[in-house]
Amino acid sequence: MVRRLFSSVALSVLSVLALHAQVGTGSLKGKITDKKSSEPLPFVNVVIENRGTQVSGGATDFDGNYFIKPIDPGTYDVVVSYVGYQPYKQTGVVVSSNKITFLDIALNAGVELKEFEVVQYTVPLIDRDGGASGGTVTREDIARMPGRSANSIATTVAGASDAGTGGGISIRGSRSENTYYYIDGVKVPAGAGTGLPKSSIEEVQVITGGVPANYGDVTGGLINITTRGPSRQFFGGLEYLTSGYKSGIGHHGYRRLGQVRVQPDRGQPVRSAVVQEGQRG
Repeated sequence: MVRRLFSSVALSVLSVLALHAQVGTGSLKGKITDKKSSEPLPFVNVVIENRGTQVSGGATDFDGNYFIKPIDPGTYDVVVSYVGYQPYKQTGVVVSSNKITFLDIALNAGVELKEFEVVQYTVPLIDRDGGASGGTVTREDIARMPGRSANSIATTVAGASDAGTGGGISIRGSRSENTYYYIDGVKVPAGAGTGLPKSSIEEVQVITGGVPANYGDVTGGLINITTRGPSRQFFGGLEYLTSGYKSGIGHHGYRRLGQVRVQPDRGQPVRSAVVQEGQRG
């Protein structure tokens, strides 16, 4: 009886952990064909890299289709290799939370495999995944914004606005307490992510409608914050304030001279990375 109870509890815990791992992640899906004949290519190697570090990968099936998940939101390079074909590299592929990024690739046949065919990724005008409505602000867009908090970044998405008193976010006119916050797939109290420095944020996703079922009973909207993953580069930042600002412990800054504010964040290169295997399909 005790052994059966222990097995049931262990199975429940593993199920919850597996579900949690899927929340806030994205997927990459597509088809790989011969550029000249348009025939599908089976068993093609597809590798996802982040600044030279392999983070995931998979292979195509008999029909040339591949499906890799879960993938943390961010911007990646997709490297494709196949015997008898020229290696292919697609840079700047954007993967968003709870979205499927579609990427179809046509390979050139060739015997001398000396150089990669490098192509810059462009975000499609029509989202083939559909689903939830709202918007996603990527790291590149965040770096160009004057706002310093996740809330100020979220208000740049249509349908999200500052609720005023209390500093919350109202989505499509709902109360600010009906807006749910997630950081890296974990539900947090409202406003918990406002203290994150900009340089540590990979993307801010605002869902204003059609909330996925895995988020539960969201009555208003949802703000999903994804922090930056491992990198081989150092990063950090400085801010120069030209006017005072108010925080939870008082007023800071000099209206005439400004104030240099050092962000308490620093990233350093990883020595090694754990490769996460994707799914094929």
